[in-house]
Amino acid sequence: MRTILSLIIFFCTFSSAVFAQVTDEGVKAVDGSILNFGLGIGLNVPLGDMADRYGSNMNFGLSAEYINKTNWLVNAEFLYLFSENIKEDVLAPYRTIDGFILGDDNQYASLIMKEQGFFMGLGIGKLIPLNKDSRSGIKVALSGGILQHQIKFSDDRNSIGQVRAGRHIGYDRLTRGFSLKETIAYKHLSQDRRLNFEFALDFIQGFTSEVRAINFDTGLATNKSRFDMLIGARLMWNLPFYKGGEKTVYY
Repeated sequence: MRTILSLIIFFCTFSSAVFAQVTDEGVKAVDGSILNFGLGIGLNVPLGDMADRYGSNMNFGLSAEYINKTNWLVNAEFLYLFSENIKEDVLAPYRTIDGFILGDDNQYASLIMKEQGFFMGLGIGKLIPLNKDSRSGIKVALSGGILQHQIKFSDDRNSIGQVRAGRHIGYDRLTRGFSLKETIAYKHLSQDRRLNFEFALDFIQGFTSEVRAINFDTGLATNKSRFDMLIGARLMWNLPFYKGGEKTVYY
């Protein structure tokens, strides 16, 4: 949460500098429809059942959206989730008293567990410009899609039998399901079309279930009813293409 607060403070400071430098020079027509592509990075904090398994994670995002002349929008986006912050030790039964795992050669194994996942969805929303001469403003959107996450294993010496040759599926906690995502963002589309970015807050609710039938470490059936949540902040760089639009000049 401290990192998210820092991003918000940075955004507010940066926005003030941007608005202070706006002039009439280089102003172009921005009142037509817009095809916009985005690329960004952000931070998520898990809640609900997801918080028992993972700590905070990073995300890398790709998006495409169409904004019509009246500022209604439709979008498609993909968020790739990644982290090494794993709380649930699925290999705990195989660790020695000092916390290490022995490989097939009776040497300490070098193992890293990582979180890997994604959200992929389609959404609709509205862009609310802050003034009539600009398309910059507040964006709100609602998306529906798929949330998936799992534990990935990195065994440098390939010495751990439990996660080798496909056996990892008994420990990876692969989870998937329908999800909703609400986004509120500040979207800046400069009138000279040179500086275009978006600072967004995301709220994801996943109605998920574990895909595997049995978890090998516990010998129990997997959880078929989960409620995963993520709260995150993202900074996106946008590449807009304007269609139509006219600039009114007063003499």
